[in-house]
Amino acid sequence: IAERGWRGKLAVPITLTRQAERMAGEGLEVVRTQASLAALTKASAQDGVVFAGAVGGGYIFPGFLPAYDGGASLCKLLELLAPAERPLSAMIADLPLATLVHRQLQCPWALKGTVMRVLNERFAEGDVDLLDGIKVFREDGWMSVLPDPDEPLIHLYAEGDSEQESLRLEEELRAIVSEVLEREEIGARG
Repeated sequence: IAERGWRGKLAVPITLTRQAERMAGEGLEVVRTQASLAALTKASAQDGVVFAGAVGGGYIFPGFLPAYDGGASLCKLLELLAPAERPLSAMIADLPLATLVHRQLQCPWALKGTVMRVLNERFAEGDVDLLDGIKVFREDGWMSVLPDPDEPLIHLYAEGDSEQESLRLEEELRAIVSEVLEREEIGARG
């Protein structure tokens, strides 16, 4: 998109790797949304948004239609790739390596709110984003907890500068959440 001279905003979910900002290029601003398809669709209708993309591959090109359309997405992607004088595999090989880790943790419905409250209290003095769940920024990366809207799960995300750092951040976050869950489940039985 940047190489083709597009200018404007790129809407992406809050859980997408921070490589999005690094790759956006001049003239493009990355706008983070909640992690739902509905939030991305809503963001795509805002002024200046030229692209919205979901982690799973749903793309929106608002200049055509501010909603998901598989056929239109394929055509727009082919249009963007047509001037490239390199194979797609070479372009993919040049992408920076993302170190984002995503895990799912079982969480009873009744404890999702408690987990989020405890995390908000624990990280209240830190650099946090509460757009969707809680995302904690640190010098060594970021970590996020996002309750699943449809299943008794919570999603843990972590990204550091290396895969090892990302795994360490995820383990740290998982330990905190697991401690809250164990404490609450023991308290409920007692």
